[in-house]
Amino acid sequence: MNAFVQERIVSPIKALLNQGLTPDSLALCLAVGFVLGFFPVFGITTLLCVLTAGALRLNQVAIQVANYCGYPLQFILFIPFIRLGEYLFGLERISVNPADIFMLAKSDFSLFLELYGLAISAACAAWLVVAMPLILLLWKGFAVLLKAKMKTV
Repeated sequence: MNAFVQERIVSPIKALLNQGLTPDSLALCLAVGFVLGFFPVFGITTLLCVLTAGALRLNQVAIQVANYCGYPLQFILFIPFIRLGEYLFGLERISVNPADIFMLAKSDFSLFLELYGLAISAACAAWLVVAMPLILLLWKGFAVLLKAKMKTV
């Protein structure tokens, strides 16, 4: 496991610092990529990172490394974001039981799309509420760590 982390995460980050990426800009890439990694819509975080990096002129490698690190949280935080979205928008709780979801999709597909589409939209809004301050905190925290690492190199 340690060799995996070293090869897939630490080495690319060190290489980016050695290539002239500043600790602050690398920290921003890492913060944005990590938080985008747990956006509550499955299968689109890589594309979101590509588009965000292009729009903000962030380093593609750094943002994807961080996305890769944040990705497992997407599964862990999916239901909490659904619930937070329901709370923020005063929506009724939907079932997250796969059997209930499949039964509704099979019996009334338009109601399924309506209920779960609304729930996913609310989850995305909840993610946005959490994402903005978290990116700022991580950006500053990563910058401190990377600057300290640069002093020891």
